[in-house]
Parts: sequence; C-alpha cells; structure tokens
Amino acid sequence: MIISKIIKSALATSLLVSALATAASAKDGVLRIGTEGDAPKFSMADPNGNVTGFDADIANGICAELKLKCEFVVQTFSSLVPSMDTDRFDVIISGLGITAERQKKIDYSIPYATTPLYFVVAKDSPLAGLKSLAEIEKAIEGKSVGVVTGTTYAKFIEKRMPSVDLKTYDAVTQQTADLASGRIDVAFGDSPTWMDFFPTTDGANFTKIDVKIMAMDDPDVLGHGMGVGMRKGNTELQAKVDAALCKMINDGKVKEASMHWFQDDYTIPCKK
Repeated sequence: MIISKIIKSALATSLLVSALATAASAKDGVLRIGTEGDAPKFSMADPNGNVTGFDADIANGICAELKLKCEFVVQTFSSLVPSMDTDRFDVIISGLGITAERQKKIDYSIPYATTPLYFVVAKDSPLAGLKSLAEIEKAIEGKSVGVVTGTTYAKFIEKRMPSVDLKTYDAVTQQTADLASGRIDVAFGDSPTWMDFFPTTDGANFTKIDVKIMAMDDPDVLGHGMGVGMRKGNTELQAKVDAALCKMINDGKVKEASMHWFQDDYTIPCKK
C-alpha cells in the first residue's frame, strides 16, 4: 500500500513537472506548430526534421510577427486535431480547412488562404476568353463539364450550373485524359491540378479561363478556406495569431509565399 502511494505520488509529480515544462515552453518564446510534413508544397519534413513549404512559411511569418521561435511537431494529418487535447503543440498549421465538424473540437484563426479553382478549355476554344463567372455559367449551358466525383468542385457545378452535361471521374488522371481526347468540353478543378497538367504533352493545348473561383464565392459549398487551428477557449493566442495573419495578408507576405510555392495567389483578404 505504501509503495503504491509512493508510485502514485511520483507519477503525479512527474506529470506535474511535464505539464509545467510544456506550459513554460509555450511562454518561453516558443510556438509549437503541429503539421503534417508529408504534403508536397504545403508541408514537407526532411529526415533531419526541417520543415519547408507554404505552411512553414505561414508559421514562420506568424512567429516573426509574435517574436517567437517556431518549433515544428510533425505527425500524420488525421492525428493533428485529436492531438490538440494532448498539448503536444500550440497551433495547427497544415492547410487545415475550416469546417463545422472541426469547429466542434478546435477554434480557428481568421481564414488566410484557399486553393483557387479554374475552368480549363482548349486554347482555341471560344470559351477561353470569358471574363466573369456569370459569362461562364451562361456559355457552358449544355456543354460537357468534367469534375472529380465527391469533391466540393462537383457540388459547386451541380448547384450553380444545373444545365451542363456533368461528367464525373474517380481520379484527376481520368478527367484530364478525357479533356485531352476531346470527350469533354470543359474541366473544372483546383489550381495545383492545372499547374501539373499544363506542362505535360496533353496539357500544352489547354488553358485556364482567367476567372478565379475562391471559397468566399460560395462558402456554403466550397468552405471557408484554411485557418490556424488551436485549443478551444485560448482567446489570447487566437487574437495574437489573427493580428499576425492580418498583417501578413495586408503586407503581401501570404501572397508572396503562395506565389513561390504555387505560382498563384491563394490569399483570402483580411476582414478584421
């Protein structure tokens, strides 16, 4: 019984020391960042634990604004939100989309970025010169439009353009193959897909219609963009991160990072 009490006491002391050390690290000029580390261009960790990519640039920018040192904690994407309860890190920066389901478990910063969507057509198509979403909606009525099934992109087309001949695909490669062969008139998808497609032999004959579709064009379908995740109720940290992000957005630093990694501007304007 005495031994049991000693063990329990030692364990409690150990946990207290660990908790104090963790709390101290968050206040000792260090901001611990939970990130995936295996999402090319967003978050990439090398064997030495160095993290680069768009997420790392956003994290380092926040740390610079807050005069803190970034410390990255790399783990699988699916484990990031659940780990907020274990106090492994202070915030999540990992291309984390703001969703109602996640908002039940964590709080978010303001949205700072979203992946743009584009319609893609043959370079010699009369659709290539369209200048607005309203023009696109009218011009593609009755035309075949390819999207990857189960995506928000497909839902966007179903909602906004019910008169098109919607073609769905299980994979991007199937979508682009049908586009290249002329089996569909138009393809709709995200910017990274087209940045990978255009340099290919098939992609050389195609172009995006220069109308950028962003999450804020239809947040009910496309979501609210990416935000920094943090534990619920940490309003002090949330306010500081929001202020840092807003300054980075207004100073063009989010755009700079986005253009570097994606050759496109993913920035969501600050509304604070």
